[in-house]
Amino acid sequence: MARTFDKFEEIDLRYNLKVLWSFLRKYKLVFIGIISLIIFSELAGFFDNFLFKYLVDKGTLMINQDITIESFGKIIFYSVLVYLGVRLLLAMTWFFIIRLANILESNLMQDIERKSFWHILNLSYRYHINKKTGAIISKFTRGVNKVESFADSFIFNFVPTTFKIVLSIGVILYFDVATAVCLSVMTIAFIFTGVYITNLQKSPQNTANFKEDMLKQNLGDTLLNIETVKYFGKEKRTYSNFRKLSEKLRLARKTFWDYFSWHAGIQTAILGLGIGAIFYFSFTNFKNGGLTLGSIALIYAAVWKLIPQLFGLIQGYREFIRSSVDVDALFKIFKEKNEVKDIQKAKPLRVKDGKIEFKNVYFSYPKHKKDLDDSLFLNDFNLKIDKNSKVALVGPSGSGKTTIIKILYRLFDIDKGKIIIDEQNISNVTQESLRNSLSIVPQEPILFDDTLYFNIAYANPKASRKQVFAAIKFAQLDKLIAQLPKKEKTVVGERGVKLSGGEKQRVSIARAILANKKILVLDEATSALDSHTEKEIQRDLELLMENRTTIMVAHRLSTIMKADKIVVLKNGGIVEVGTHKELINKKGGLYKKLWRLQQGEQL
Repeated sequence: MARTFDKFEEIDLRYNLKVLWSFLRKYKLVFIGIISLIIFSELAGFFDNFLFKYLVDKGTLMINQDITIESFGKIIFYSVLVYLGVRLLLAMTWFFIIRLANILESNLMQDIERKSFWHILNLSYRYHINKKTGAIISKFTRGVNKVESFADSFIFNFVPTTFKIVLSIGVILYFDVATAVCLSVMTIAFIFTGVYITNLQKSPQNTANFKEDMLKQNLGDTLLNIETVKYFGKEKRTYSNFRKLSEKLRLARKTFWDYFSWHAGIQTAILGLGIGAIFYFSFTNFKNGGLTLGSIALIYAAVWKLIPQLFGLIQGYREFIRSSVDVDALFKIFKEKNEVKDIQKAKPLRVKDGKIEFKNVYFSYPKHKKDLDDSLFLNDFNLKIDKNSKVALVGPSGSGKTTIIKILYRLFDIDKGKIIIDEQNISNVTQESLRNSLSIVPQEPILFDDTLYFNIAYANPKASRKQVFAAIKFAQLDKLIAQLPKKEKTVVGERGVKLSGGEKQRVSIARAILANKKILVLDEATSALDSHTEKEIQRDLELLMENRTTIMVAHRLSTIMKADKIVVLKNGGIVEVGTHKELINKKGGLYKKLWRLQQGEQL
């Protein structure tokens, strides 16, 4: 199962922050409230250092008998009361910080989830056929989940630590300039090293994520094609491919993680040198009478409290970068543009008769050039389909049958010409109204991993229960449902795997009857069924086609013999048009040749 994979790109941090802010500004008052409370909590937390200095200095006076033991006892008592009061205030502050952060982040993640899903859902059909489903799901889930870490890094690491660094250096500077300079140099060196090494990790992490996506794509592809693996007995080969991808992921992860050893070693050395310098200058100043014992206590209390937060800051930055790599993969999807767009002030399509006309249509796969040339797939294609008529599209593989259906649904925009439904150019109406005006019975109905009822009602969510069961009866699903333990609440499995081909096709017919559209498309609706099931389904389809404009795409010519018009295609153009009787008697005709081939196959 060798596959090609998209290459990763460098992250665009500025773009990611811009996108994040577009979501965050909706909650800017909550965000400002959180930041204000965090700054207040840091100020209150630093109060401990001053209280400690105050008690040490008063204790020194008591030892020198400058104050009495009783006075010092009262100082301790009131100091403890003040301390408890500040701690109670801090507890309340952090309660509200966490509550507000939960509100902010849950809303932020929900908004990003919804916008991302809506954006992906509305991207053009070409985007989805060129992307791997496993990779999209991986980027979506990992990106949304990392938004929390992205926000936490800023709220709980950058803001409080930055403020505490400034506050600590400022206070120590008041007591001892040399010690403050040592602390500043140590802090800057520590942060610079951490940021530098973390930035070096961005590319290895991106590589690791890319290898992980490859592994997930392989896993998803294998599980979706597990029958193929079993039928050909290729478990060992499939496992071998998985092992190779797993080994590449292991090496990528190890390369990414190896940077942490450099990080730990260098930063420990910086702290050792910095603390040694602080020891020397602070105690030298104390020896010379420039600092009191309480001031020394304040300095070291502030430094020892700051060191874990420095590690927390770098950990936060590292998590910020790791999160930004994951978030970047998700936010890059917002750069994907929908190539099929509604025009400004597009009107909804109104279908009354269901008349369709393809007028001088040019279309190419893929659409790269503005100028039309000989590489066009459809070249000046013209076809009229009358009200309530049954028109069949036949021809060899690659003749353009499926392409015509896709451009009718406007999954691709045509290069030139018009597709008109009831005198309305489909390029001038909304895509939603266009697709809501058509119903389709495809060759292989893809069902949701949900109940039978949900899958049928999906075609018309506003339908009543009575209408859904009427559609079920029309499609002759009522007998099947009666035999199931959970009736219509039976879950059909992923892609409808628990149902047979005929049962899935009946679900598709029930959807079409429930949708109740004037225009019906049958895209090789019975080609995957056995002869007995095909005859039963064909009878249902004939009832479904009554009073509807129907386009039938067919390989089995026996299924379209009753069509009002048969259009024979070859290389994207019409080569024959007529009824079955007319075409079967046309000497040297392509339809006659195809008919004889199929009759011969049946014999």
